[in-house]
Amino acid sequence: MPHVVRHTDTGAFLAAAQPVLARSEAAAAAFAAWTHGLALRPPPGGAPCYLATYAHDGRYGAAMRRPPDGPLVFEDSDPDAAAAFAADLAADVPRLAGVVGALPACEAFARVWRERTGRTHVLKFHLRHHRLTEVAPVPPAPGAARVAVAADADWLVETQHAFLRDVGVADNPERIVAAMPERIARGEYRIWDDGGPVAFAGWSDGGHDAARIAPVYTVPSARGRGYATALVAALARALLAAGRRRLFLVTDVANPTSNAIYARIGFRPESDIYHFDLVDPAR
Repeated sequence: MPHVVRHTDTGAFLAAAQPVLARSEAAAAAFAAWTHGLALRPPPGGAPCYLATYAHDGRYGAAMRRPPDGPLVFEDSDPDAAAAFAADLAADVPRLAGVVGALPACEAFARVWRERTGRTHVLKFHLRHHRLTEVAPVPPAPGAARVAVAADADWLVETQHAFLRDVGVADNPERIVAAMPERIARGEYRIWDDGGPVAFAGWSDGGHDAARIAPVYTVPSARGRGYATALVAALARALLAAGRRRLFLVTDVANPTSNAIYARIGFRPESDIYHFDLVDPAR
């Protein structure tokens, strides 16, 4: 497509994506966190990521995808841009797993994708970005938060795999194992201890003075005791005290428990996005 530009440099990509990222601070933080992680740990074997932007006649787009099986994320891109990304990517990745973005853009992508590949789309998640600038008081929970250390790596890997199974999101197990020691060394995980670890929360750099909190997980046997609320509140306070001014996270709109937890801490809805799986049509 003549108006799609593929990038190999994350800095150039983010600069070209600014017309889209300026529409949502949450989306900007998501793109910054994703590209920051990509710079720290490139895909194995030098596999290329899809980093693309679109600009034509006042319409803009920005899309990113990590190989081998990540969805294509284009957040608040315009529908024309999403359609152009579909046309640009169909020949390269006809078995693309899914797309994540604003609803009109997802639908525009899906129309072109069906024309080019014969595959259709089904809704997986209705997601919501949330933003926090001040932590509200929350009820105390037994135990205390602490920064994860190297000895926690095996437990964190195991529970992160459990988290992904619970939410139905695929990820590369080897990538999680390889990245965990580095993330722990950078102080990117907090654990809630109550006679042993019962919950964890991660965070990542969202660019400038922002951060994104994810993932958050409580082991099934310890749920309903306020651990996740207390842990995320403690992590948010620590990030704000360290100079972050804006914190973001994403929830599944269909999960009332997590939405209530984050609202109690002080997170407020900012914008909605949708995750569609791309599938073969039913016979």
